[in-house]
Amino acid sequence: MMEKAKQKIVQNKVNRNNGGKVMSKSMVKQNVGNVGKHLYEASVKVRALRNAGGCNNLNGHILEVMGADKTNLNPFNGLRETLVKSRTATTVDSIVTKGGKIVQRVQYKDTAKSIGDTVRRVKAGQYNTTTLKGTTETAKVFNRYAEKHGIAKRMHDTGISSNTTKSLARSCGAAKQVSLARAAGMAAKSGGMVGGAVSGGISVISNTIALANGEKDVGEALGCIAKDTAGGALSGAGSAAAATVAGGAVASAVAGTALAGTVIGTACVVAAPVAVAVGVGCAISAIWNAIWD
Repeated sequence: MMEKAKQKIVQNKVNRNNGGKVMSKSMVKQNVGNVGKHLYEASVKVRALRNAGGCNNLNGHILEVMGADKTNLNPFNGLRETLVKSRTATTVDSIVTKGGKIVQRVQYKDTAKSIGDTVRRVKAGQYNTTTLKGTTETAKVFNRYAEKHGIAKRMHDTGISSNTTKSLARSCGAAKQVSLARAAGMAAKSGGMVGGAVSGGISVISNTIALANGEKDVGEALGCIAKDTAGGALSGAGSAAAATVAGGAVASAVAGTALAGTVIGTACVVAAPVAVAVGVGCAISAIWNAIWD
């Protein structure tokens, strides 16, 4: 009886926190980063699928899209990176220009577990005039091998993890060498870090203002920051894992129908994870806030 009473209290708090059409301030803080992350990832998937189709090396195309975004979203470098129109580019994946002039040709690599082929191509001179950029794991493995074996070429770390590229690819039905469960775990780790960092940062700002205005004391402000950071991390992890599983399930379902490879099929594969992620993230936040309130 006591256990049922406790569950009823939590459920009532959840309903109160998430009642109507307006989310609580805590829920907004805890989910704004997650929603933004999933919307961006949806745009990455759309562009990668458009460039590569449903190939099993979709993670490589995802890396190219995200790597080019990093260049193009930097307002201070004056650079513009454009992906080449080829699904199987072997030497140049993108062209970087500045003031209309080509300043760099880039080849992206997400091959940490098959670095031998990249090494062979470097030794053959295939990338002599190309800048190599890789996932964090790939750059680490290649540069360690290059230093040990006297190879002058180095690979630049994009700051993008192979865990991210593979989990996104798996949610589109590709990269099947990675199980859906493992991809969900990788996504949860990444989502938790992003969710916690963003919601924690927003909470620090809002609670600092409240503290300065005398609306909260130090203890209350720190407690709110801790709650929002942890809530954002939990929401981010749960929503990312759910999005990956949902995407993989929808991709598998679509693959066996006439929708496979169509605009509608792609829209289903990309939109389903976003919808599921938002729903799961909000549900987790509602329960978390109910426990704290």
